[in-house]
Amino acid sequence: MEILKVIVVAIMAGFAISAIALIVAALYRNLNKIDRGKRILIMRVFAILLSLLVFVSLITHNEADYLTSGIMGFSIVENVTNGCGVIGAFIAYILLGLFGTASYIIPAVLFVWGVIKPSYYERFLLWNAYIIVVVVFLNMIFEPLPLFSGGLIGERLLSFLIRWLGSMGTYIFLAFLFGGLIYAIPAARRVRIRTKKRVPIKRKKEVVREIIKPKRIPITRPEKPGIENFYERFLSLLHEPEDGGITIPEEELNKNARLIESRFEEFGVSGRVAGISPGPVLTRYEYKPAPGIKVSKIESLSDDIALSMKAIRVRIVAPIPGSSAIGIEVPNASRKNVYLKTLLTDKNFTASRSRLTTAMGVDIGGNPLCSDIQTMPHLLVAGATGSGKSVFINTLIASILSRAGHNDVRFIMIDPKRIELPVYNSIPHLIYPVMADAKKALDVLKEALEWMEARYREFARAGVRDIEGYNTSAQAKKPYIVIIVDELADLMLTAPREIEETLTRLAQMSRAVGIHLILATQRPSVDVITGLIKANFPARVAFQVASKTDSRTILDMNGAEKLLGKGDMLFLPPGKGEPERLQAAYISTAEAKGIANLWAERWLNMLLSDFEKCEDLTKMIIEYDLVDSIVKPDMPGAKERIANFSNEAEKTLGIDVGLFRQTVLNLDYYPPLVEMEKIEERREELKETVGETDELFEEAKRLVIRHQVASVSLLQRHFKIGYARAGRIVDQMERAGVIGPYQGSKSRDVLVESD
Repeated sequence: MEILKVIVVAIMAGFAISAIALIVAALYRNLNKIDRGKRILIMRVFAILLSLLVFVSLITHNEADYLTSGIMGFSIVENVTNGCGVIGAFIAYILLGLFGTASYIIPAVLFVWGVIKPSYYERFLLWNAYIIVVVVFLNMIFEPLPLFSGGLIGERLLSFLIRWLGSMGTYIFLAFLFGGLIYAIPAARRVRIRTKKRVPIKRKKEVVREIIKPKRIPITRPEKPGIENFYERFLSLLHEPEDGGITIPEEELNKNARLIESRFEEFGVSGRVAGISPGPVLTRYEYKPAPGIKVSKIESLSDDIALSMKAIRVRIVAPIPGSSAIGIEVPNASRKNVYLKTLLTDKNFTASRSRLTTAMGVDIGGNPLCSDIQTMPHLLVAGATGSGKSVFINTLIASILSRAGHNDVRFIMIDPKRIELPVYNSIPHLIYPVMADAKKALDVLKEALEWMEARYREFARAGVRDIEGYNTSAQAKKPYIVIIVDELADLMLTAPREIEETLTRLAQMSRAVGIHLILATQRPSVDVITGLIKANFPARVAFQVASKTDSRTILDMNGAEKLLGKGDMLFLPPGKGEPERLQAAYISTAEAKGIANLWAERWLNMLLSDFEKCEDLTKMIIEYDLVDSIVKPDMPGAKERIANFSNEAEKTLGIDVGLFRQTVLNLDYYPPLVEMEKIEERREELKETVGETDELFEEAKRLVIRHQVASVSLLQRHFKIGYARAGRIVDQMERAGVIGPYQGSKSRDVLVESD
């Protein structure tokens, strides 16, 4: 009879749990349409209310509420005294009957689920597993005590163990397991690792990422811990500005002004120098011609002025924007360096609230100028080798890193030259390690399109238009994404049409969702900077180029060919017709490496916080330049370097070699984007409709068989459909055996003959 009672109660409990699971699943499907922050808030409130319901049901449990009859072995009396009524009486009977006194742990667990932050959920999930084991042990321990109850679980387990081990053997066994459990909890905290199976970056139509979710790190990641001290340390890494201002004697400036006037007089041009603006690199003389003098005549005399001034080259701006004078820009005899620290401490930069504010350089008068990538919204940079283009890219990155954490801004960096950008592999702002392979870079750019579309869908559900509106209203803010390509020409050699289409689509639509592009090239020809690309990049920077043709390609005007090099540039902001001449700041490779190491130190202190002497371990990792091996453990020699370092760290700091190697080899160094998880969920949803085919499938199949060519762009052009739909049709044809797998820039093989 007792066994039958247990079976009936267990069956009813199973039905109840199944019903609750169905209800929760239905609620989750509806909640999934709500903003993530609101969804989490609702679930937390639900957990708190459920914990209160269970707790009140347990403490107001009364044996008089039940009769020993009914299909479950009991029935509820008419006048229930339980504080939560019939539902409370049923909950109390089931829980106390199964778990006994240990049932009071259940509302405590639910309450904790409701009050802790979402960032602690995965840590608490590990604890829940141990709590279940503890409940079972407590059931067996409580069973023989007079004032406690172990429930059916405790009673049956205790009877089983006493039968086989005896009374003393049972309690020795329980003591051994419980002691081992107490030791296992902190041990489990030491090995908590959040991993993600690393697979090569492939096109979405080739493979769906396989994500493994074992024990994850329970890491508290404060968004900006000690930001003031961090900013001071950041500035201390940069070169100190030179003392003193511009020291060109006034007599020399006046002498040069008279020389310019006399030289123009020799060629029949009358006028006077009305103003002088000395700067760190060059000096602008404001020349006002006499009435009747043509501007074109003055512009043609730039080489003659350079000869008389003994200058490398002279640039004539005719006229100066907003002025009635003509600017004659003459290089100084001694050039003064401009350092990044000067720009980052300028009041205009520090007063800006945007996380994408960047230090552009100083103008002719030596005044710092900063700009916001959000307003650009994309930037095109061109310049010959050695003109300062890559150094300028480093100043943009350093400007953002000086004030933005990985929760604010994320980077995708593509550097086919493998020279400048790999130094930033250690910063947590990256989504992937710096990419040198052009094919992988193309795949990542296409993946960025998916992130863009995922954000648009999410913004539409939230009822907002752009990322600023979303971050204002949402609990979990989305970071800006900055895509930097240091050499566009090398990328265009791989698959020019696909690169152009992808970059154009990103540039056209990504601004609203917070994705911005910075493209740089040393070969500003029309086959690299195509008309489509240039049309979508209103903000441009030109360093010294080889010819007027290159200058017109990047700026749509002459002038860049007369620049001095080494950071001398023309900046064309969006919405302005004339460029502004600036001197870019200088940042050395050592300074860039120091900035990357500073962020790596801060990030590793969080990731490795469970190790003793964590700060010493982090500094040792940076000194040994081990971060690249941690970020890319599959690269040649990485595992050997990690093994050698582990042995050295064991001798120096006494760390556990095996634990350290296991941690760093499985560590997901870069925090994943939420969009990645959203896309995976969407792919899973699409799997359910695999059997369905597009209404254009048959016609598309006939088209590719007739032409013996299969590509997404072919279907887009022929049927005038979007990229996503054309891609799905191609996938369906691949599954149907009509075409072969993806082959990079080549079109897919058609496996069916035209006859």
